[in-house]
Amino acid sequence: MASPASVEVLPSRLPAMFRSLQYRDYALFWSGNFLSNIGTWMQNLALGWQILLLTNSPFLLGLNGFLGQVPALIFSLPGGAIADRLSRRRLMLGTQSTMAALALILALLTSFHVVRINEILLISFLTGMAGALNSPAYQALVPDLVPRENIVNAVGLNSAQFNMSRAIGPTLAGVALGTVGVAGCYYLNSLSFFALIVALLILKLPPRLRPDSPSGVLGAVVDGLRFIHHHRLLIILLSVPAFLSLFGLPYLVLMPVFARDLLHVGASGLGYLMAGAGIGAVIAALSLAAQRTAKRRGGFIVSSAALFSLALILLAQARSFWWSFFLLILLGATMVGALALTNTTLQMVSPPELRGRIMSFYVFTLMGLAPLGSLWVGHVAEYLGTRFALTLGGSICFLYFTTVLVCLPRLRRIAHLPWPEQVAFRPPESAMAGSGARQ
Repeated sequence: MASPASVEVLPSRLPAMFRSLQYRDYALFWSGNFLSNIGTWMQNLALGWQILLLTNSPFLLGLNGFLGQVPALIFSLPGGAIADRLSRRRLMLGTQSTMAALALILALLTSFHVVRINEILLISFLTGMAGALNSPAYQALVPDLVPRENIVNAVGLNSAQFNMSRAIGPTLAGVALGTVGVAGCYYLNSLSFFALIVALLILKLPPRLRPDSPSGVLGAVVDGLRFIHHHRLLIILLSVPAFLSLFGLPYLVLMPVFARDLLHVGASGLGYLMAGAGIGAVIAALSLAAQRTAKRRGGFIVSSAALFSLALILLAQARSFWWSFFLLILLGATMVGALALTNTTLQMVSPPELRGRIMSFYVFTLMGLAPLGSLWVGHVAEYLGTRFALTLGGSICFLYFTTVLVCLPRLRRIAHLPWPEQVAFRPPESAMAGSGARQ
């Protein structure tokens, strides 16, 4: 993990809320990700709209979500082991370049009017594969860029940029669909990846130990499982993104249908609705970034998840655009309250040599289980309606999270666990026979 002596501090008069941006490498990484994520959200909205126009099928929307996310189910855990063993910078350069190339291919196919649903589904799968390998390295790199006392702030700002991009990207996509069309959104996304690629090339990363374990990638994954098994409250923490990913967040897959068929608004209306979720998420993320510590975080995480579930149930019954917009703001805010604080807690308690693997379990629960959520919600919406599918998912989440709050009060005291620094990790004797190496 970076120490105050190992990070370059820029002259700055930024408010305390933005204090992590005074560190040169974090500011570069944050900015590159912000621009890249704007392009990604533009493509996501345009892709959903294109599939709906081509097929008019909620099931195929869900299938596309499934294929884009299922690689995380397969590759996120090995990706975490790879991120701990290899250069995180080089791994991210490879995955970001791959996703840029795939976006360009999709843009060209659309421009020449030869794109079909099969090509769209294949490109979604390949993009998901690159993203699954990218995510653990991305998550594990953040604490290397700031001192430990600023990790809560850095993770909060990271969540803020992701969700600001979720507010800006769909809004821009709604405008772009009416001007440069679907293909234009894909071209802009391909171009946006270069912001992060350039940032990665000029980062000054601290040296870190990389274990030379004879057990290979599989053994490294097992080490991560053993760590979580010995600290079982981590299992409860990881259940939060797991349930949200399976039953709550799949509402995003159905938003094109919800906007067009239930609220009767077009692509611009869909963009504004998605921007509402982004606005709420940014407000929550900046509030988290303003905190110097994350006190009482266990109860806050689960309470936020329960409130998210209730808002989703209400959204399923919404009949007006503005009521839906308000509920989406609430959904965005409570999602960040649950997920960003879970992310922060895991970052803070993970030993540096295990951080890639621990964060890969977070990615696995949040993204790896998402394809199953996309598949069931698309199938249920196809046969029983969009409102029923959203209500069912929200109800399952609400039941689980309220049960956790009632039956597991110990989780509310998670801030008082005996983890003043990282939890100690004791690998097999041969596993730490490596030497320091730069990223």
